Amino acid sequence: MNRILLLMVFASCTASAQSFLTELRAEPNMARRAEKALQLANSAFEGAHELYDKGRVHEGDAQLDDMTAALNECVQSLEQIHKPALYKKAELNVATLQRKMNGLLDDIALQERGWAEYTSRKLEGIHDKLLEGVMRK
Repeated sequence: MNRILLLMVFASCTASAQSFLTELRAEPNMARRAEKALQLANSAFEGAHELYDKGRVHEGDAQLDDMTAALNECVQSLEQIHKPALYKKAELNVATLQRKMNGLLDDIALQERGWAEYTSRKLEGIHDKLLEGVMRK
């Protein structure tokens, strides 16, 4: 029974992620797409935090997936326009998300942290890519 519920939650979250990525990719202006991706990532993180607070761990995990998908889309958009100032803004935003993620990890029970810890490591990689973009001339 739990396995069926988990599959249903995963399927609905995957559909949700695909719809917001489709909406995001419809934005032709790469700078606006990157900005919108940052907004979606922040919203997804806040949603994940609320879900974890309510004990809905799997749904919170899905929101963290949405956050990283949005941030990856942001990085891809920035790579196409090569503007260091936009990289810097995104880098600062991701650094803030990293601090919030550390706070979230402190709030989550040890046995439920797996996906959040994995997401934290993915955030580090995204942050590193953004720093490279800031340093590139």
